Amino acid sequence: MAANAGKCMFNLNEFLDVSLCPTQDREKWLQGATDGVQFVERNAESDEIIIYTNAGQSFLHSVLIPLANLDAPDAASLQHARIDPYDHWALEHVSGGGEPDRMYLSPPVDGYSSKALKGGQQLVFRRQFTGVDKGPPRTELSQPLVQALDLYWLEEERAFCRLDEDGDIEPVIRLYDLSKQAGEAGATMVTIKAYDLHRFMAVTEKALLLKFDFTRYPKGRFGGWGNPEREEVNQGDLRYHTGVQANGSFANGILIVRPLLTKAVLIAKANRERRDEGKQYAVFKAQDWKNNRLAEISCAPEALASYFEEDSKLPFQTTPAFFRPDVLQKYKADPDKYQLEHRSIHSRGGWYLKTYDVNDAWQVHTYLCYLADLPYREQLYWQSFNEWPKAPISKRAFETDFEGSFSTQPDPLVELKYAVQKLDDIKHAYWLPRGDDVANRVHYPLTASVEEWASSILALDQLIVEGFAPTALKARLKATDRPFDKAWGSIKLLQEVIVTQGLDEDEAAQICDPLKRLHHLRSKTKGHAAGQEKDGLIKQAKIDHGSLPAHFRALTREVQEAFDRIIELL
Repeated sequence: MAANAGKCMFNLNEFLDVSLCPTQDREKWLQGATDGVQFVERNAESDEIIIYTNAGQSFLHSVLIPLANLDAPDAASLQHARIDPYDHWALEHVSGGGEPDRMYLSPPVDGYSSKALKGGQQLVFRRQFTGVDKGPPRTELSQPLVQALDLYWLEEERAFCRLDEDGDIEPVIRLYDLSKQAGEAGATMVTIKAYDLHRFMAVTEKALLLKFDFTRYPKGRFGGWGNPEREEVNQGDLRYHTGVQANGSFANGILIVRPLLTKAVLIAKANRERRDEGKQYAVFKAQDWKNNRLAEISCAPEALASYFEEDSKLPFQTTPAFFRPDVLQKYKADPDKYQLEHRSIHSRGGWYLKTYDVNDAWQVHTYLCYLADLPYREQLYWQSFNEWPKAPISKRAFETDFEGSFSTQPDPLVELKYAVQKLDDIKHAYWLPRGDDVANRVHYPLTASVEEWASSILALDQLIVEGFAPTALKARLKATDRPFDKAWGSIKLLQEVIVTQGLDEDEAAQICDPLKRLHHLRSKTKGHAAGQEKDGLIKQAKIDHGSLPAHFRALTREVQEAFDRIIELL
């Protein structure tokens, strides 16, 4: 049914062809305004419907009217009814006529020019803040429409938008600035996705009344309408009249667009989605420990069994599946869209992976029942990284997920983030609060990728080293009369402040050494270091720890221990 609400793709160039005078075939264009009517018909069946435009020698404006009005005796009067984008809600004051003064709220679609308009809803408003606005009129949208569709204005998209199931921004109502194409300030077009318009019309029991006018004449030398050849067309929901003469033509009328959806269809669709009817499920290589085998198993709920189904031979819902570590790269690379937490993933599109972990073979693993919660496209993404297990699930996952106990496995990054969060809350003068955005960008690298490792180094440095406020540290040194160089960075200043706490210089240098090494790595791997020096640091990290991920874990542990000690001394 969604496909029926927009059969063809919206074509902006096609609209410009019927609205703007071409340099070629000018005479043919002047005498063919009815091709604008044909465009309006096609556009009403496209995936993006124009509800307002004033671009070029065209004008389209829409309102919603109750479906019941279309069967009223005076429905035919809609062709000549007045609807105006400059109309608006108003508080009216009426005086005289032998009656007391009265006030009332006047709607923009009042029904005076046609009773069939009564109860109508204007969608687009053109308004001018007189004495303030210097440019063209503002274009505003019906708030019931915008709010009911849960849309939000994004200036960079020039559209009212929402998030789709993947968490991507989806423009629904677009505002096109056509001033350059039309050569006129204020030339505008407003469109809406057809499915959303039909959904709104179905629920509110309204139809779209689209008034259109295509008036073509040569600008600057038009002598007026003489006695053009006229024609009246009445095709039910499409009614218009045309005129053609040697130096111009016009076509104006109305098109009624009825909802292609019904409340019953929308309710049935919502019920199917609530029950996950028709949802697809991917198949994964998994460790079926219930049946002591490796097998390819669907994550569909009906393909799995709970612990309480003792007679079932189906694999458990907690059957683990294993993945190459770069499965997480997509989520690390887009922190605005995904929240990659300690052991879970949230998408702003609404889906949630409840738990994952990393085993001793650097494989990411999770359970089939949680993969089933993901949208099918997301399941296919995970499936593309799926592989047979090279090691069991992590000891931490076994303790927390199966034994129901707290993990005994230390995690320096988790402890470090917790310590930073506490400092953020306390707001010491020497500490610049890092906030969730900075903390959420710090993750363990899991692959052999130098870029992932270097990005993790950068994020850790931004979380820790950049958190110390040089101004406050200098103030401490000044208060104790300990000399310092104004050019010193936060690590050198920290080292000197620690000396003022009774430690000797060697001890202070040793405490700050992990932070110094972290900052050095950051400057050489993500800065403008010569390639040979950077390559040497990478090579040494692999020699000392076996891999870049192992090096980062070791460095994080040292930084966490140093950070705790520094904060204790401060």
